[in-house]
Amino acid sequence: MSALAYPTGSEVIQMLTDAMERAKDGSDKGIRSIHMPMKRKLEALEAASPMVAREMVRDAVKHLKVSSVKGETWYQYFRAVRSWSRYANAMCIAHFPIDTTELEGYVSLHTNADTAECSLSALEKVQRYLRIDSRLRTKGVQEAIKGIRREQKATHKMDPITSQLLDKILADTKFSTPSKSLLREFNALAVLSYVFLLRTNNEALPLCRGLETDAPHSALHDVKTSKRHSSVFRFQQELHIVLASRKSKQSGEVLTRGCTCKATTVTVGWRSMCPVHYLWPFIQNTTEPGRRVFQLTYPIVLENVKLKADRHQKPVIGWGTHSFRRGAAHDINDENPDLGVLLRAGSWTSGTFKEYIDWSKVQQKGMTQVSAVTDE
Repeated sequence: MSALAYPTGSEVIQMLTDAMERAKDGSDKGIRSIHMPMKRKLEALEAASPMVAREMVRDAVKHLKVSSVKGETWYQYFRAVRSWSRYANAMCIAHFPIDTTELEGYVSLHTNADTAECSLSALEKVQRYLRIDSRLRTKGVQEAIKGIRREQKATHKMDPITSQLLDKILADTKFSTPSKSLLREFNALAVLSYVFLLRTNNEALPLCRGLETDAPHSALHDVKTSKRHSSVFRFQQELHIVLASRKSKQSGEVLTRGCTCKATTVTVGWRSMCPVHYLWPFIQNTTEPGRRVFQLTYPIVLENVKLKADRHQKPVIGWGTHSFRRGAAHDINDENPDLGVLLRAGSWTSGTFKEYIDWSKVQQKGMTQVSAVTDE
C-alpha cells in the first residue's frame, strides 16, 4: 500500500468517531453480534464470497478494537492525532504511517516527558487501529524523551494547590473534554492525590480497585505477589490504598485515611469529599474489582490542572499535578505544629520534604514554641 492510501489525521478522527457510533448502534449486527453462536458466524462467512467474508471479518475486528476502549477515552486520542497532524502539515509530511525520524522532532517540542509518553501511546494505538505495523519508540525517540525529562522543571517545585484553591478547582465545571463523567473522574483524582499526598502520574492515575479478598493484614503481600500496581479498598471506617512500590519506598506501602465527615480541623484533605463516604462509593459505582479506577490520560489531567488553577490564581512558578502533593504538605504544615505529622503523611524519610513547604515558616514556628515555654 502506498503512502497516499493512508488517511490524514482529520480523516482518522472521523473514522474513529464513525466507528464509535457504529459500536453503539450496531453491536448486534451480523457476525459482530455477541449473541450469534460461532457455528452461525462460520456459516455466514461460508455463504459469502471470499472478498465479502474478509470485509465482514475486518468490520468485526474494527468493532471489537473500538469497543475495547471506552468511548470517552477515544476523544483523548484525538488530541494527540490533531497535535501530530498540525506538526505534519507544518513539516509538509504524510500524517500516516508515522515516520519515526520525523517523530523525533515532534517529540522534542514537548516540555514534559510524561506528556510525550502519553502522546506516543495514543499514536501507537491509532496506528494499530489502522493496521500499521510501526514501532514508534525508536532509540532516537526514547533519547529525546530522556532529554526532556532531564531538562523539565522539578515537579516538586511547582506552585502548591492548597485546600482553598482545590475548592475552587472542584467547583469549576469547565473541562477540556466534553464529558461529565471525565470531569467527575478528574475531581475524584484531584482529591485522592491531595488527601493521600500521592504522585498523580505514577501513583494516583494507575490506581486499581481492590479485589474482594484484599484485607489490611495481607493486601501488600497479595498486591506484590500478583504483580498488581495497587489496590484501593474500604475496611470498616477507613479507605486503604496499597501501592506495590513508591519512589521513596520500593518495598511498597499501605496508606489509610479515615472518615472526615465529622472532622472539625483540616489535617490531610478536603473535608467535603470524605474518603470513606464519597470517594469509595465513587470507585464502587464506576470500577470493577481489579480494574483501573481512572480512564483519564495524563495529558488531559495536566492540561486541566493548569487551566483550572490558572483561572483562579496566577502561578509564581507554574502548575502541575505535583501541585496537589505540595499543596497538601503546605496545609498540613500550616495547621499542625508537629513536623512528624507532615513526614508521616507524605511518607518522607529524607530531607526532601523541605522542598515541598516554606522551611522558613517551620523554623519560625519552632522558635515561637520555644519562646512560649515558661518556667514552672
